[in-house]
Amino acid sequence: MKKIHQLSFRMQIFLSSLILVIFPTVLLSTINAISKTSTITSEYNTSTAATLTQMNQSLDTLLENALKIADTPLLNDDARKAMITNYEKDYLSYAQDFNVFRNLMRQTNQLNNSMLTVYFQNRYGYSFEYNVKTAQQRHTIESNMEKWKKIAETSKNRTYFAPLQTDSSTGHSILPMVKILLDRYDYRETGLCYAEIDFTPIMEILSSSCETQNTLLIYNADNKLTCTINLASFSEADISSSVLSKLEDFSNTLTSQDAIGQSTLKTSLGQFVINGCINNTTQWHIVQIISNEKIAHTFHDTIISYLGIFLFCALLGLILAIFLSRILTRPVSNLCHEIDILDPSDGTQIDLKSCGSNQELHKLIDSFNGMSQRLFLSLKQNYEIQIAEQQMRVQMLQFQINHHFLHNTLNVIKSLAEIHDVPEIETIATCMSELVRYNLEKFPVATLQEELQQVQRYMTIQNIRFPGKFCYDINVPPEFLQMNLPVFLFQPLVENSVEHGFSNKENECYISISCQLENELLHFLVADNGSGMSQEQLKTFQCSGKTSPKGHHSIGLANVNQRLHSYYGEEYGLLVESIPGEGTIIDIVLPSSAINIEPSFFQPELSKTISLSQNPSQ
Repeated sequence: MKKIHQLSFRMQIFLSSLILVIFPTVLLSTINAISKTSTITSEYNTSTAATLTQMNQSLDTLLENALKIADTPLLNDDARKAMITNYEKDYLSYAQDFNVFRNLMRQTNQLNNSMLTVYFQNRYGYSFEYNVKTAQQRHTIESNMEKWKKIAETSKNRTYFAPLQTDSSTGHSILPMVKILLDRYDYRETGLCYAEIDFTPIMEILSSSCETQNTLLIYNADNKLTCTINLASFSEADISSSVLSKLEDFSNTLTSQDAIGQSTLKTSLGQFVINGCINNTTQWHIVQIISNEKIAHTFHDTIISYLGIFLFCALLGLILAIFLSRILTRPVSNLCHEIDILDPSDGTQIDLKSCGSNQELHKLIDSFNGMSQRLFLSLKQNYEIQIAEQQMRVQMLQFQINHHFLHNTLNVIKSLAEIHDVPEIETIATCMSELVRYNLEKFPVATLQEELQQVQRYMTIQNIRFPGKFCYDINVPPEFLQMNLPVFLFQPLVENSVEHGFSNKENECYISISCQLENELLHFLVADNGSGMSQEQLKTFQCSGKTSPKGHHSIGLANVNQRLHSYYGEEYGLLVESIPGEGTIIDIVLPSSAINIEPSFFQPELSKTISLSQNPSQ
């Protein structure tokens, strides 16, 4: 950006028009073209995927019509009886049933002439055939049945469709099928059905459904390439082992029979989209290859068109920059001359008419002319701010003097109480004087001993004010007394108990401060038997650490908690447990590193506690 500012005015105008107008326009147009191309491509791929679904459903329909012949023993009682009869001693019945089967197959094939050969074998090994012309053909059928029966047992619907075969005499594609037959009453195996389906009409239907840019590959249940339709869209170089391997891998990834899988394929001809699905009837993997050649050419032509528009706009921008720079640079030069000869000491200003009639330059001159006035106002404001800060310092000094005056006054009261032998007033004055002095001098840290002494002074004053109402004790190991803590840590908590916890209680008010070390955490416990905190107040403190909007019960807690967070970290602070009507326990959680002593000091045999207590009887 700095280098751009160093360019000439003409070049800056050109770059500005290029960056702010021309480039964004062309970029947005290009993005729009890409978006539309992507939308068209997506819609086209969706359409081809729908075509694949229709082709898959058509294949199901055509094959299901041909498969109905295998259901003859289920629909005809004579055929069913023949499939479960042992003809070992009744060859006449076998010959009669053989003719019954042949007539049934002939009648069925008149309705569905795609069935070329049918061969039934009952559970006892007796066969019933239709259109088996030679012994060699019968031997081949029986060999295939024996080989494919095991595959059919593990296939869906106990049916196996073998790879396509070519009839040498007619050139037609033949689809062999083996199906295991079950009795409709006891679901026991009754035998096998072998059929040869004329697949040529089906291929013609599938071929007519494919567009010129589409290719259809059919893989059998063993993921072997069985059939190809409209392979002319690929050149011989594209049908390489690597391409076929990628297509086979894609076919092998198809698992769901209800969804269309999709992928992409790059060849020397360009990029292709691959759709695939599994046929429910045959368990074949049908792979559809779609060429995006037309869409790619359209996108390429669009990008070239936008590139030409960009170059044309850039040329217009350059011409515009030259024209504008000639118009604008002359008044700017005049303005620079006027600024150079201007004497700021006499308060003169630049004449608007000396630099032409351009409104933008007039605004610039107005801004320049107002600079001296704004500078004067700025200096005046800075001076006033300095005066205000000085007055604030004076007020703070006076406030501190007032505190010293209060401290001195309390000392006078103490002296007068001592002269007139009024020990209560003397004690109150002494404690108040120490409290004021502590507030003035101790910041931001103090020792634990000083903090506890501050609590003692406060409670001494409260016991004089309310004789017999309060009882407190402080039990802390002496090794802790010299540790440093944030100032005003305990007094706000004790004051909170006195002001709020015991506001509705006249006697037997108990406050305890104790300490313990647990799991490398230092716990100071401040407990009272006051009125406690309501669930709403406790929840408000636990959730936000702020005071309740209905009162000031949590002001001391929130203040101490916030200072502990700032001093030790967010994981340390106050934990409050309170039961309304029974009391409150405030746990001040600090890191064990806050004390500079070894953990062995906390063992029972080495631990010594300092007990500072006061109650009405003492």
